[in-house]
Amino acid sequence: MDKSQFEYRFERMIKFIAKQYKHATDIMPKDSAEFLSILPILLHYNHKYLPGYRNGSVPHGIDMFVPNEKQREYLRAHNIDPDEKVETYYPIYGLYSMGSTSTIAQGPDSDLDIWVCISKETPDFEINRLSEKCRFISAYAKALGVELNLFVTVEDRFANGSHGTMDTEDCGSAQSLFLLDEFYRTSMRLCGRYIAWYMISSEDEYDDYQKALIEFYKSDFIVREQWFDFGSVAKCSPEEYFGSGLWLVYKGIDRPFKALLKILLMEAYASEYPNTKLLSLELKDLIFKTKGKVQLKLDPYYLMFKKVSGYLLSIGDFERIDLVRISFYSKIKNALDHLTNRRALIRRQTFLKFITKTWKWSESYIDTINNPDKISVNESIYRVKKLFLSLLESYKSLLRFCMDHNIEFAITSDDAGVLSRKIYSAYEKYPGKIVIIKSALENIHQEKNLTLVKPSKFSLCNHGWHVFANAQNSIEILESKALYVTSSIVEMVCWVSANGLLGDRTNLFIKSPDSSVTEEKIKALCEDIRQFILSANLSVKESDLQKPRQIIKSMVVVNFHKDATSKFMISTSDLEIGSALSLGRQKMCLIGSVDVINLNSWGEISCNSFSDGESGIADVLASLIKSQKIDDTHEEIFSPLEFIKVCSYSDSHRDLIRYDLEAVIRGIYNCINGYDSNHVFALGHNTYEVVSDADNNLSLVKRFSFKASQDDVTILSRFGMRPEYALQVPDVVERSSTEGIIQYFFVKHVDIYDIYIVNERNEVKIYRNFKGSRTALVNEINRFYAQEYKNEDNSLKLNFNLPQYFVLNNEMTKVKPFSIMVSQDN
Repeated sequence: MDKSQFEYRFERMIKFIAKQYKHATDIMPKDSAEFLSILPILLHYNHKYLPGYRNGSVPHGIDMFVPNEKQREYLRAHNIDPDEKVETYYPIYGLYSMGSTSTIAQGPDSDLDIWVCISKETPDFEINRLSEKCRFISAYAKALGVELNLFVTVEDRFANGSHGTMDTEDCGSAQSLFLLDEFYRTSMRLCGRYIAWYMISSEDEYDDYQKALIEFYKSDFIVREQWFDFGSVAKCSPEEYFGSGLWLVYKGIDRPFKALLKILLMEAYASEYPNTKLLSLELKDLIFKTKGKVQLKLDPYYLMFKKVSGYLLSIGDFERIDLVRISFYSKIKNALDHLTNRRALIRRQTFLKFITKTWKWSESYIDTINNPDKISVNESIYRVKKLFLSLLESYKSLLRFCMDHNIEFAITSDDAGVLSRKIYSAYEKYPGKIVIIKSALENIHQEKNLTLVKPSKFSLCNHGWHVFANAQNSIEILESKALYVTSSIVEMVCWVSANGLLGDRTNLFIKSPDSSVTEEKIKALCEDIRQFILSANLSVKESDLQKPRQIIKSMVVVNFHKDATSKFMISTSDLEIGSALSLGRQKMCLIGSVDVINLNSWGEISCNSFSDGESGIADVLASLIKSQKIDDTHEEIFSPLEFIKVCSYSDSHRDLIRYDLEAVIRGIYNCINGYDSNHVFALGHNTYEVVSDADNNLSLVKRFSFKASQDDVTILSRFGMRPEYALQVPDVVERSSTEGIIQYFFVKHVDIYDIYIVNERNEVKIYRNFKGSRTALVNEINRFYAQEYKNEDNSLKLNFNLPQYFVLNNEMTKVKPFSIMVSQDN
């Protein structure tokens, strides 16, 4: 690069940054623009009179920063001499905003995401102190009504190969390609050094970036200390595409509509490999080659939309094109809210009219998109399903990319397994599972009217409970499709509650041949679900998905749709004998219908119906025993009623039933806590005993008083292994088994392993005396399942899930996840 080329490129870059800054500040509210102008001062100085001051050694000072007149006035107002800093070198290289700022997607309410770029020579403890200062400044900005996020970014961050976890915003090399590409294409320099990457042409970057960079730094027409570099994005390995794609899909599962464009961008990138030209490189070329007023063509958000749309058109995926258009339009439309800059408002409104005309959207369709509250819940559910399928298709594309380019699972197999389980837990529908659609779309809200219908057994309609988002007598209900159909009324209430459709203001209509289900009961159950299950606000981490699925909360629902108290004549004298589980001389069990709502450690909510009366309660208690924490060492005393709630909905004696069932549960968990070795209780005409063995494992036994003891029956949970399998394996394997997931358990004996393989149906196979590398074995197993998934007649298997892998301790009493990342056997 000669001097004239440099001067041309530098001048174009400076003009582009100036336009970015003006566009960004024109859109921002006044408070945000003013805070952005003083932000460099708060990081350039560390003065006790300024917000963010930290005593001790904290990096401060920004290279090439000289306060302007407005900033100097701010400093003088705080009794600070603007010229007090005279050093020639500062540890902070510069401040760069990134993300939607200065793009067509920026709105008055948009966050400010800013990188604080810092020298790699800065000690770690000082970086930590700077991060602490940045968190304080962000909190100070929020108090002033400004959403500001500061990220301390070391200059060699993308070159040192650091690796984090997928459940963090900053997950190291797992997303370095995507993050650096996004930074380069959306960054806006606020102050400090310039980034050398922009000065290197795309041709030179593809040819030899390091060589071009060294030559640039050697040029006698630049000052080396005015530049820094994050590295090239031109030549990325397949592993980087795969890792970035994994992270994007993982983060997008909770908010698929918001993440749709970014996920599809990575899919488009991967489809072009090895001839991919990233958008950051495309934008860099446009900045220096395009002449005239072409602001939209240089807009990073618009470029992303064009790239994704072109990719989907090329593969004929019109379903996802519709989703992408809705996402793109909605993002820009939402950015118009509270926009006071008239020129920007008119420009964006004109653009939206142009693209909707190009897409041939009708006025009624545009009105529906503009007013999400007008979208019916049926349409919302349909759109969520399309979003889910889009996400699964992106995951499938990742696997195809992995197989086509022979990516070794040793690089990312831990992450790949975690991602498969996150998809499984979010979207897979198995019996009793409550799929949460509310988080995917923000317009799903409490319905004005809900009608619950249960056809008679002679009806031609599907049997079970149906819910409609209409009033019972409205004509619309005849033309509507049921939102949800299930055989269990408790599952139905759980579904409408978990998805926010049923609330205090909902008009509820019930049409059923069974008069025991009332509006009062349904709303009471809905409130109990909200208070106990939904209030948990569970945050599922990557480490949770590596462990066996465990029950976090259980809500036992009794007498909701079959009330046993209504079939007995209960006298006052009966209430003085026994408990509600075996009451009076007749030993009446006052429990009829039994349902359990569970929240597990993977964030899944499920609802299971049990047999009525005695057998159902015994089954529930056996299930609760099996669901005790697998890693629990029983050293801490805990109350079972912290995670088990009994709810009784009978017409009479509700509190008595609840109290007596809670007393049995407390007695069972006293055995776990070590207070007792057994607990005996009556249930109907029979006697049951909970027995604790030497290893503190519990079993529920039905005793027969007048028969030989060998005729006593152990009550098994229907969610556990069948006896013929459970007897073959260590107890901890049986308790760790999870239906729907394939699991491998390694038991080491000197230099060989026994392997217990538990399939989706909790059936066991045992392979003894395995000798070799567990890492190699796990990679081959994952490759086999991924290949099977890919070859499945090119269709999407919703229940695809890579196996889980565990290691047992020497005593075979505990399990821990097997991680390829930390495994030492090769």
